[in-house]
Amino acid sequence: MASLDFFAARDDQIAIVEFIWAETDFRIFETASRFGEPLREFRSVADIDAVARVGVCDRGDGLVHALQMWSPSVTKKLEIERIKLDPGACQGHTFRFNIRGAGLVQLYLGGAGERLLTKSHIGHNSETRARNWGHEDGIDWSALEKLSARLRYHVGRRLAVAKAPGRPVLPAAYELVEQGYLLKEFVQSDWSHEVTRNPAGRRGR
Repeated sequence: MASLDFFAARDDQIAIVEFIWAETDFRIFETASRFGEPLREFRSVADIDAVARVGVCDRGDGLVHALQMWSPSVTKKLEIERIKLDPGACQGHTFRFNIRGAGLVQLYLGGAGERLLTKSHIGHNSETRARNWGHEDGIDWSALEKLSARLRYHVGRRLAVAKAPGRPVLPAAYELVEQGYLLKEFVQSDWSHEVTRNPAGRRGR
């Protein structure tokens, strides 16, 4: 599974999604719809902010947005599945929608809370893993890896100005570190990452 964990504050996350919209053919969706409503596609930062403010963690475990990215270069068909709900357990609602497919790329965005910043994540299935699950058909794995690698390189090498162990740290996130914020895997973690500035303040290469 190709993946990248990283630390990104609001301005960093906005730069990432704007890069995705401008420089790739990925379309960004929520993972699951609200009860009784269609699945939402996000076409602007304002669209995402309407669900929860990008990069701001004020509740839960620190995962502010769980987004899914679909590319027509990778799979020709956008798969949206209607899920039947038990109205007795779901405030009277009978359905919601999920986006599905082994060729999707996950974009999970953490956020800044009380003196801490939680990690963000980019990742997707490998061809081998998808084959083991019986879901490899109809996916251009070369196109998926090319798009994913381009995005991960942009985030992890071009944007990063510092690093935690195994995790690039982006500029706005590093500004929070300088203000005394802790970098954590999730809100409840009882430990935090040490951060090292890139040589001479340079971004990754």
